[in-house]
Amino acid sequence: MDPIKSSSINHINHANLEKNRNAEKNGFQKTLKTLISQVDQQIKDAGQKTEEFAIGKRYNLHEIMIATEKSGISFKFLLQIRNKLLEAYQEIMRMNF
Repeated sequence: MDPIKSSSINHINHANLEKNRNAEKNGFQKTLKTLISQVDQQIKDAGQKTEEFAIGKRYNLHEIMIATEKSGISFKFLLQIRNKLLEAYQEIMRMNF
């Protein structure tokens, strides 16, 4: 059995670390983009239902209110995420290195 060289282990660890960093970055970025697009779609759907109701199409008032409230809550949640990210960024900028 050949002894394992430490340089090969370091290379493997470095490669795994870079792979994990890229996966975490892409995972967070992808999650954030997905969340934004879902909230945007909810807002558009609520607006469309409101317009259709106004011209006398198929929706009941309670369906419109539910869709509007869901989109409003989702938007407030997204706004809170933005605020927390902004606070974290500002805190990092205040740090002295």
